[in-house]
Amino acid sequence: MLGYLKNAVKELFWRIRNLRCRQCPGLDLSGTFVILAPHPDDEVLGCGGLIARLCAEGNPPYVVIMTGGGGSLRGHSDMPENEVIEARRKLTLASARELGLPKENIHFLDFVDGSIANRPEREMARLREIIVRLQSSAILVPHRSEGWPDHTATREIALSGNHPTIIEYCVWMWYYNVWNLDWKNARKIEMTDMEHAAKLRAVNIYVSAKAPNGDPWSGFLPKPFLRANTSRRELYFLNQ
Repeated sequence: MLGYLKNAVKELFWRIRNLRCRQCPGLDLSGTFVILAPHPDDEVLGCGGLIARLCAEGNPPYVVIMTGGGGSLRGHSDMPENEVIEARRKLTLASARELGLPKENIHFLDFVDGSIANRPEREMARLREIIVRLQSSAILVPHRSEGWPDHTATREIALSGNHPTIIEYCVWMWYYNVWNLDWKNARKIEMTDMEHAAKLRAVNIYVSAKAPNGDPWSGFLPKPFLRANTSRRELYFLNQ
């Protein structure tokens, strides 16, 4: 009963925020976008509509998956993490196809799931090289109130790089219900029917796929979380 009540409250909070989101101006889509995703699926949950639109406009973004998501089955399966990573990367490519994102625009790094904050020099060097080579106009990172350590660490890494434009996207922010949002810097994507359908297919590839032990590869995601991240709007914040 307690879990049901918590989810009901989170659902209510999300609906209130969604009403506020309707009033936000649209996100400027000019330039080259690089999306830093802490784990496989964050790029689609947070930015699937944006990815679909940019691809349709002939300006596909670049996606950098920071970890392989190898820790999603920890404590639930004896499956080696390298096999979990391989399976989840296949899901990334399949999901990207639904959005029209070329596989050449996806870069996989090898930060350890749960330990991005350690900033291993080898992976940091690879990330810096990718960002410099792509010459992006904007780098998209998880929102400052995401809660998960890997999401926070990914944002901090981008901020430490002195990049010209940082845009924050929302994944777990919806679930943690942070009230003090910077609405003056909020922007939105209102998805068309085609964009929304593409995002739903891409999300479904991630969340419906099951590991050999029967658990979802992405872990068990709360229903309010999935509902918030599959609505027709995506919310972004300009980092000022």
